[in-house]
This record gives sequence, structure tokens and C-alpha cells, in this order.
Amino acid sequence: MLPELFVDRMKNLLPKEEFEAFIDSFGDTSERYHALRINTLKAKEENSFEEIKGKLYECFGEGLLEQVPWEENGIYYDDRISPGKHPYHEAGLYYIQEPSAMAPVHFLDPKPGEKILDLCAAPGGKSTQIAVRMQGKGILISNEINRDRAKILSLNVERLGITNCMVLNETPRNLSERFEGFFDKILVDAPCSGEGMFRKNAVALTEWSPENVENCALRQKEILDLASKMLSPGGVLVYSTCTFAPAENEESIYRFIVNHPDFHVQDIPLAEGMENAREAFISKKCLEENGEDTAKIQEVKKAVRLWPHKLSGEGHFLCVLKRDGERLSTDSYVPGGKNLPAKKEILKIFETFLKETLVFTEDSANTTKSGLCFGKTIFQFGDQLYLAPDYMPSINGLKVMRPGLHLGTVKKDRFEPSHALALAMKAEDAVNTADFSENSSDIRQYLNGQTLRTGDKSGKGWTLVTVDGYSIGWAKRADTMLKNHYPKGLRINI
Repeated sequence: MLPELFVDRMKNLLPKEEFEAFIDSFGDTSERYHALRINTLKAKEENSFEEIKGKLYECFGEGLLEQVPWEENGIYYDDRISPGKHPYHEAGLYYIQEPSAMAPVHFLDPKPGEKILDLCAAPGGKSTQIAVRMQGKGILISNEINRDRAKILSLNVERLGITNCMVLNETPRNLSERFEGFFDKILVDAPCSGEGMFRKNAVALTEWSPENVENCALRQKEILDLASKMLSPGGVLVYSTCTFAPAENEESIYRFIVNHPDFHVQDIPLAEGMENAREAFISKKCLEENGEDTAKIQEVKKAVRLWPHKLSGEGHFLCVLKRDGERLSTDSYVPGGKNLPAKKEILKIFETFLKETLVFTEDSANTTKSGLCFGKTIFQFGDQLYLAPDYMPSINGLKVMRPGLHLGTVKKDRFEPSHALALAMKAEDAVNTADFSENSSDIRQYLNGQTLRTGDKSGKGWTLVTVDGYSIGWAKRADTMLKNHYPKGLRINI
């Protein structure tokens, strides 16, 4: 089933025994690995992996396996279970992600308060992984050039309850003109020929060709060049692909560091099964075109390969690059200027909703019990209200899919909260809640869009629906009836 020219290339690159093991990993009897990544932002106790892990073990039991070695929140699971068809998935307690794909963000090492760009972000696995590490502090700009894929990215950001992400549908070139030197860290999970996904994705097999590999390498060069302009001195850029092709991996890095002498490949500790890149994979043609530099070749060897015959995951490549210089303080700089706050009369309607629906701490009139803060800029985008994260640039001149946390819609003299706001909240933040068990018929009826009737008459108005205490959406209570406000486009039968 593998393309003949692909097999021939790998045969020429790998020693005989390793080539045979590599090819065997694509066979019908070879293992396929599945994993999910726990979203600690949803935990009732701050960043508690064990809390949510315990809940998942109660549901899936022995279907959950060992931890992913390079991701502290990652867990392998048996493909006989279906975690994608479960209320906890809809509540954003985890993200289903290929295990090798979790490695680049581990080495990016995002921190709270940083300014981070995920340049090629759809469908959102790595963006949501970054956001969990940031703990709602700082700004994450997640960009996807394909509009349909950007919509999926936006939905996944919403589902995981992320509050500090701006989702864009821009070209790398336009971004490089707006954000020069702005970011502390950048992830470039580059569009590639997808060879590492051959055993998971039949489309990657049918679309593969040597010409596509070369086209991808050219596109990656342009993307890397543009990304480098947006990184602050002293910043870190992680480049990754899911392909085995040297033209898109070792050679891409070699070309880049030859032409950008202020960037250097970092030596990083490897998890079991990972190995460093191979200098022998850099072709004579590449060296002739870019000049042979022994020191640069040695740098390329610090990059990392994940092989399917050596670890529990698919094929992947990654490289950590650091830019020379000292990190600049750009705390007072907002690209394009700041967003103007919503009009006072609109904010007044929203504030009425907050007082009626949310619970705030005794110390602060704008911070909920779980720490969700409404003291930042609340701005208007049409009839929609958004909460801006720190350092958020002006939306003017940008193709924006999600500018910060979507709060809801202003409808004449009332405010209707968004699904995103519900998922960003904790049960303790809401005046009224309705909690259902993950295995109850009630939660399944709710996800299907049905009106619920309960014996509880307490409270009225907007009610946060939770599954085992984790927020999943809104309903509106009238007497014993809960009118369903779960978004129509998300309703499912499970």
C-alpha cells in the first residue's frame, strides 16, 4: 500500500535491519496508538491531573493505559473504548490527540504570562495543549490560513474553556507585518507531506508524491522565514512536521539556520524512543545550494525524530530553535493599538446579567470564585461581547474568528450568554446550577437539545448545566422546566 518511490527513498536512507523494522511498522498487524490529553483547566482543584484522571478511570476503567512519556497530561487508551462519544468530551475534560503530536509543545515549554503564536494551528490539538500550560495568563494567538479548518480550531478552543486565545484566519505574511518581534515563543507545526500519518490517514497516502514533498519544503521555507520575523530576541521557535522526508526536516532546518545566523538549534533531553536527527539525511544538493557549513550540520543533529518502529506513536520531527539576544520587554506594546471597550449602555446590560447569574468573591466585584476575571477590556464585535486577554492586539485589519473569550450576545435590553462562557466557568461561579451524572439519561437528553424537567424548583433564569460538577452548557429554568440552550450545531446522540 505504501508508495513505491517513498519505499525506495527510505530504503536508501536507512540501514537494512532498521528499514525492515520501519516497513513492518506499517503492516496490518502493527499497533496503532491512541491517546487523549487531560484538560486541567477544567479541574475543580487547580490544575489537578489526578482529579480528572480518576473520573476517566471510573468511566473507562482498563481502557485507559499508561501515561504518554513526553506529555504529563497525556494517557494512551485502548481503541475498544470511544472517549470521543462521551459527555466528558463535550464538557472539554480532554482532547483526543495522536501521542507523537504531543511532543512539540512539551519542548516549546509554554509558561503563564507569555505571548505565544501557534502559526499553523488547526484543528487545535497543539493550541489547546499550549493553553493548558499557560493557565489563562498571557495571550495565545492561534492562526489557521484555511477558513473551514479555522472554524474547527475555534470550536476546540471553545470546548476546552480557554479564555486567553485569539483565533485568526490569516496568512503568515500578513501576520509578520503586524507582529514583528512580538512573540516570546512560536510554534510552526508546518503543513507537510504527511508521511508520518500513512498508517492512520488513507488520504495522506493517495496525495503523496515526490513533487508534493518538494512543494511542501518550499512552503515550509517561506513560513519559517516569516515566523522568524515575529519572534522576540531571546525567544524560542519550535518547528515540527509529521513526515519522514529529509527535505522537509533536516534540510529545512539546515537551510533556515544557514540563512538566519541569529537562530541556533537547542540541545534538548529526549524521552525514551526518541532519537536525534541524522546529518547523513542532508543531501549533497542541499549542501551545494546553501553552502556546506560543518558547524551548522552539527547543529541540525540536535533536532529530534520520532519513529513509529521505535516508540508508541506515529512519525514526527521537531526542532527547538532559539534566537540570539536578550528577551525584550513588550508589555506596554500592543500591535495595532488597543481595542475600545464596549459602549457604557451595553456594558450596563452585561453587568446586570453578571450580578444575576454569577458569584463573585468578597474581595473583588469582577472576579468569580474560580478566578475568572471580568475586569479586563470587554469589547463589542457587532452584537457580540468578548473579553480580551492580556496584550491582545486591535482586531482592525485582521481576519478574526474568535477575538478572546466570547461572552455572549446583546439583544435589545437583555444579554444572552455564550456557550464559550459556560465552558470557561466552574460550577462555583454560577448562582444556579443543574448537575447530572455522566451516565444519566438527563445529560444525554440535554446534549440532544431536549427540554428537561426536574423536581427542583430552586432558582430561575440562566442556569449552568454541569456533568458531575463540570460545566457543559446553559439552560434557562422556569419552575421545574429547564429550557435547553445547548447550541444546535453541537447537538449529538450519545
